[in-house]
Amino acid sequence: SHLLSIIDVKKLHILELGSGTGWLALTLAQEGAIVTATERPGALQLLTRNVYGHLDRFTNESDVMSVEVVECKWEDDIRVPGDFDLIIGTDLLYIVESYVPLLNTLILHNCKRCLLTWEERIPKEEATFLALATAAGFTFEAPIHIATNEVTNNRIWYLDMSFGSQ
Repeated sequence: SHLLSIIDVKKLHILELGSGTGWLALTLAQEGAIVTATERPGALQLLTRNVYGHLDRFTNESDVMSVEVVECKWEDDIRVPGDFDLIIGTDLLYIVESYVPLLNTLILHNCKRCLLTWEERIPKEEATFLALATAAGFTFEAPIHIATNEVTNNRIWYLDMSFGSQ
């Protein structure tokens, strides 16, 4: 919901990395975005079932929603087809070993603008991600604390970044 409060997604081509259940992809498509939702092979079946099985809950007769589900394994360096205005990822920073493959995937997809949110779990490791992103050529302001998980009491962070001189 924070994303929808800061950016008009209508007609934007959005690549969502690590789409999980597909809720955000469906919500963005409902708002008029053209969404490509991605997930690793082991989670792709659940994402596919959720997205295509719940389209009717997000649409009415006058809605035309565009959401596609595609496999994306960050370690493979295979580009998801399409040109994207925005890349988004929610809660992708919980495995430190995934940081470099994630950054490589963002670079591979010509990250004009990337919005990441995550729940703070291990601040030192999350700071490592920011250092790696800077070293790889990403630019960004300091992450913004946007919420707190009421169950875990962990902070939720938002980061708006781009790659290179774009």
